[in-house]
Amino acid sequence: MMAIELFSAYLLKNSEFLTLLIAVIFCISTITVLFFDRLQDHQKETFRTQEYTTALGSIRPSSPKPVYTAKDMYILSLITILYALVSLWKLGNTKMPSTTWQPSAQEQQVILELTDTQEFDAVYTFYGEGDNNANPDTYQIGYRNMIISGSNDAENWEEMFTLDDGDIYRYTMTEGSWNYRYIRLYCPSPNATLSEIAFRHGDSFLPVAVYEDSYADTDYPALLMIDEQDRVCYDPTYQDMSYFDEVYHPRNAWEIAEGQYMYASVHPLLGTNLIALSIRLFGNHPLAWRLPGAVTGILLIPLFYALCKEFFRGTYIPALTTALSALDFMHITTSRIATLEPFSVFFIVLMYYFMVRYFKTNFYDTPWREQRRELLFCGIAMGLGFATKWTACYSAVGLAVLFFVNLYRQYRYAALGKTYQKAELGQDEGDLCEDVIHAFRQRALRTILWCILCFILIPVVIYFVSYLPDRVWRDGWSIANVIDQIKYIYTYHIDLEATHPYQSTWWQWLLDIRPIWYYYQAHGDLAETIACFSNPLITWTGLVSIIYTFVQLFRTKSQRAFMITAGYLSALLPWVIVQRCVFAYHFYPTSFFMILSIGYMFDRLIRKDRQYRKVSMYILVFSLILFIIYLPVITGFMTTPGYIKLLEIFPSWYFG
Repeated sequence: MMAIELFSAYLLKNSEFLTLLIAVIFCISTITVLFFDRLQDHQKETFRTQEYTTALGSIRPSSPKPVYTAKDMYILSLITILYALVSLWKLGNTKMPSTTWQPSAQEQQVILELTDTQEFDAVYTFYGEGDNNANPDTYQIGYRNMIISGSNDAENWEEMFTLDDGDIYRYTMTEGSWNYRYIRLYCPSPNATLSEIAFRHGDSFLPVAVYEDSYADTDYPALLMIDEQDRVCYDPTYQDMSYFDEVYHPRNAWEIAEGQYMYASVHPLLGTNLIALSIRLFGNHPLAWRLPGAVTGILLIPLFYALCKEFFRGTYIPALTTALSALDFMHITTSRIATLEPFSVFFIVLMYYFMVRYFKTNFYDTPWREQRRELLFCGIAMGLGFATKWTACYSAVGLAVLFFVNLYRQYRYAALGKTYQKAELGQDEGDLCEDVIHAFRQRALRTILWCILCFILIPVVIYFVSYLPDRVWRDGWSIANVIDQIKYIYTYHIDLEATHPYQSTWWQWLLDIRPIWYYYQAHGDLAETIACFSNPLITWTGLVSIIYTFVQLFRTKSQRAFMITAGYLSALLPWVIVQRCVFAYHFYPTSFFMILSIGYMFDRLIRKDRQYRKVSMYILVFSLILFIIYLPVITGFMTTPGYIKLLEIFPSWYFG
């Protein structure tokens, strides 16, 4: 490690803090200089004027569209770029063994020779996936009772150890004290794999060559297990190998990228295809796996800001809520691991963004082309969400609620219009009533038919087409095979009876009681750890704010409170019913609606008393402080084991 990293790790308990601080200061200064001239204009936010106004308060005009000022763009750029800096910082390395040996026959053995020093104190092994297309009856993956033996004459052998465990794309380091010139690998299973084996002596790896290989002329010679010695990491970190569910999704993505028959898939594959595209472009290594999710997490920041602007006027509340989303631990942790959550949550927020825009319109004062566009984009986003992960189906219930409530509202407007027509009205109000009645007659059936296309046909097509690049089935893609795959995924999750030491329940998410621990690795006096949970201050504030939002919904019939509640409950309530093993990260989609409720609460409170603005600033500042304090735990940046234990402030929190 560099001197500045060691200094930062021991003094500030975060090996990356000082370097990141310098980069943050540089980014803030640069962005401020770029926006300085524009910020001097003091632009005020304006809204489009309404074509119709009425004294009949029951018929509301469409809500105005937000206007983005220079101040909006400055704050949004600042939050997005600073978040991106931390999210991409030491995301992953490109140095990983990629060629893989697999047996060409059953009970095959290979003999290696240490050509220099014979003493070694550790054996490093690393495996990836082999050629699944080579054997139609099985899959090439993993250690299978692989016996490692040593000898000094290549005749008399002593067993050293057996490789029978380990996870794909992770190092297995077997330590000992050995002195052998020849190393024999006996593999009884024909579907095992080994990407690289290396022999450590002190602080370096020993030169090694193939001594005997009966299948040297095949497609899978033993040379493949020692041809990338320069890619073996002496002291591997999370940047060099997989952790937690990366044993699944990058493997599936590699299969797609290489045109391999897939080992197993218990989720839709659109998100996996995005990871596969990165692997095709950049190679098979941790950085390539994690980059799509990290970029998607970054894009979530401006998307969420846009959603907040649909709810709140001005700049302060959208900036507050967006900053809180960037400071939520779960957002950055989930974006930095190669799983499907970043993609599914992005599409969930995106489909709500378009539905909220539609919900704020009326038949009588909004052009059909505008409403049609919002519904179309919402349906496409929903289809992409379904094709990424089925959790998007939960949130789609909220979309349906918003749509049908808006449709009912248009019906009520038309009914009120008929009632008002019988009263003595002025010319303008009479014209308004006529427009409301006429618009409902013209638009209602057309809207329903359009929604059949947007929310049924388009999502179904997207879901089925998303499987086209993938070799899930030996007999190729077909509608019947996709339907069978849907049944398989459903049965798998319904029948799943697995347990996990870090599983949690929905009510624990509301209180931030039980994080899920992903990874731990000691490095001398320092250590890396990664846990996934929410920023406790944001979570506890969010619990108060969502209760406040529920109360305001019933007391004031607030349209904003209703939209937030629909999104929150549709994302959370299904997990109340689900009985299988679930984890803290399943709260991730709900967390964005929780943060929206924080914005809603402070927006109302500040309008009543400006003192609440200070309270919101305190929450933001202390959330930032907690983010900095817990940064090593949620990102894997190097720190001391004592500091990791110090952060376990509750008995149910465990970080390694």
